[in-house]
Amino acid sequence: MLYKHILKKSISARYPWKVLSNGYYAVRSLPVTTTPFKLKFENTTVCNLKCKMCPLSVGLKRPVGSLSYENFKFVFDQIYPCYLNLTGIGEPLANRDIFKIIKYSKDKTTFVKLDSNATLLTKEKGLQMLDAGPDILSISMDGATKETYERIRIPARFETFLENTKNFIRLRNETKKFKTEIHSFIVVQKDNFHELPDYIKLANELGFDSINGTFVIRLGENENDETGLDHITSKDAKKVYERTKKVLKDVRVPLRMGNLFEYLQNFDKEQGPGRNKGHNIDKPCFLPWYTPYITWDGNVCPCDFYAENEIVFGNVFEEPFMKIWNNEKAQAFRKQLIKERIGICATCGVNEEVLYNKFKFVKKIPVLKNITERR
Repeated sequence: MLYKHILKKSISARYPWKVLSNGYYAVRSLPVTTTPFKLKFENTTVCNLKCKMCPLSVGLKRPVGSLSYENFKFVFDQIYPCYLNLTGIGEPLANRDIFKIIKYSKDKTTFVKLDSNATLLTKEKGLQMLDAGPDILSISMDGATKETYERIRIPARFETFLENTKNFIRLRNETKKFKTEIHSFIVVQKDNFHELPDYIKLANELGFDSINGTFVIRLGENENDETGLDHITSKDAKKVYERTKKVLKDVRVPLRMGNLFEYLQNFDKEQGPGRNKGHNIDKPCFLPWYTPYITWDGNVCPCDFYAENEIVFGNVFEEPFMKIWNNEKAQAFRKQLIKERIGICATCGVNEEVLYNKFKFVKKIPVLKNITERR
């Protein structure tokens, strides 16, 4: 759904070409691939918070630092992505070069998205953000009440979050030249599961352009497993789902929370939140064909689920990106992913079956039915 939104907003001729090229290599699922249309580039691992579900709360093992403007340009110009996500482990506003990075990307007609906890989003920073012009700023809101929010986002203050968020939305609305969409996002976990309908109601009242969310997902092999939904009962799920349906009747902005609603509606069939513990182990994933994750210090990883650099193909500050993206280690990873999802890949919730099914017709064409390595 987000990709459709991106394609509609883009005026760049690069999009259809790069998307089709990436789609071709992904569906073929050969060990090699082409230049990615999407790039997730971590701009910092520095953060002013230690949120309960984040690897930072248990201590990140890899280096802490921020991406410089010069290093960003060096990598960006090699890939020239259509879609750039500047979110990583840290808070983007902790990087002093973040506005220059966004501006450079937008000047190159790239669609830019990033996430913020909004606690540093003062009026001055808000104006700088809007002037830099990202297409989407997603604001994390993991609680609809002071008690729940502050229990998760330590040591943030709910009042500061609300004030900054309201002011930022007002600034955007009062100045017509600012085009940035402002989205809300919730990571549903043990402490805020019961507030899902209240979150939707509050996000709607605050005036967000879109309301989003997903389950808490374990990133990498860190030991932060205390926020999961393992103890949610069928009664809990049904109660929250019924309350959510009532709230949705008054919401007029887009919601991108299909996985959450599916989970609530089919809780008994799914047998709880096991979907994040191997539920999608037999489902296709194409991320390592079109979405690299590059850390602030240049490590090229298969995707952002490898949050602790558990698998690194190479360093883009030492070798050209495409040489790394198709080296022996990258090819071996893709071969394994086609064969079987193991390790971190087996426990993540990515399921791109919808994408794969769109191209299943190829198998029915005599000459083309064998073009894919994926069976």
